[in-house]
Amino acid sequence: MSDVNHAKGIAPAIKPTEAKSIEAKSIEAKTIEPKTLAELQAMHTGTLMSRRQALLKCPETSTLTIADKASLFTPIRFKDTTVWQSAYRELKTELDKREHLPNKQERKALRQARAKRR
Repeated sequence: MSDVNHAKGIAPAIKPTEAKSIEAKSIEAKTIEPKTLAELQAMHTGTLMSRRQALLKCPETSTLTIADKASLFTPIRFKDTTVWQSAYRELKTELDKREHLPNKQERKALRQARAKRR
């Protein structure tokens, strides 16, 4: 019967316990550990870009106290903290020193140009 529902485009029922875990994952902010400049310099450019994406996915605001926001020992969760701002600034500074990685459209154009030359 589930094959028939799947073929009709009807989604299978989600168990209540699964629904709670899905909701908790979507609401819970992902934590990102602060890194030193030396650690950032040692990272591969692709890893730095992944870190940038994770930082940008952080929610804008939080309900943390001012003391929590100023602490450098708390994991990075929200964009309105000084920890997030300094982590993003340091990351951008390091990425500015690195080589350019072409995005999907640029890679496609490069492939097509190579194909035309053949």
